[in-house]
Amino acid sequence: MKGIGKAIRDRMPEVRLPDIRMPELTREAEIAVYMVHRSAGAEDYFFLFDFEEFVAKSEGGYFVKPVLRIFTGRDDFSRSRFARQFREVFAAEFDRMRGEAANKKSGWLSWSFIGSSAVEILGGFLANLVLAVALGAGKQLLNLTGVAGLVKGKSDEAKLQDAFEQTKVKVETALSHIEVTIHRELYDYAYRDGMKGKISGMDRDAWPLPAYVREHLDDGQSGSWW
Repeated sequence: MKGIGKAIRDRMPEVRLPDIRMPELTREAEIAVYMVHRSAGAEDYFFLFDFEEFVAKSEGGYFVKPVLRIFTGRDDFSRSRFARQFREVFAAEFDRMRGEAANKKSGWLSWSFIGSSAVEILGGFLANLVLAVALGAGKQLLNLTGVAGLVKGKSDEAKLQDAFEQTKVKVETALSHIEVTIHRELYDYAYRDGMKGKISGMDRDAWPLPAYVREHLDDGQSGSWW
């Protein structure tokens, strides 16, 4: 079976990427995440992501620093399981959003390395980098000189895979310690069929749930809008 590194070099033999660095991310864009519990089980939940502000600012030509704000109805779930599921679902939804942005040819979200970059080959790499930045765990990972070197074949398959695995580890470690906010409406929904749980950490001044979230509370599957 052909290795990942060789596959990249074979498919992009003439690719030359400039040795540049990501500029300082001084503009922030909030990514609100709504963690919805399907049932009375603490581990039975899905995610709804609001990429609207992030996409609007990115399509405006800005490199923005994503700021995660996670709303939930309860916080007694396993943090390690949450971290893994959050990272995986975020990556899938981010890639779906970016795929649509690519069709618009607007902003950095539409960038593509000849349609077959290391990001796409490894799947979800860019989404994990964005998460790392949002969590304050990925400043060194957004050095495009290193990413460009990988795509140009300056690193072997093992190093390429290792970079991806290290990014995932950093992201999941940070996610396992991230602060979550109890939202009144999500709290009521999470405990709709039984005794109410604790309400410590509830933001009583939080805005009402967005229409998209209310419309998809009963879907039982993750999604996003932008």
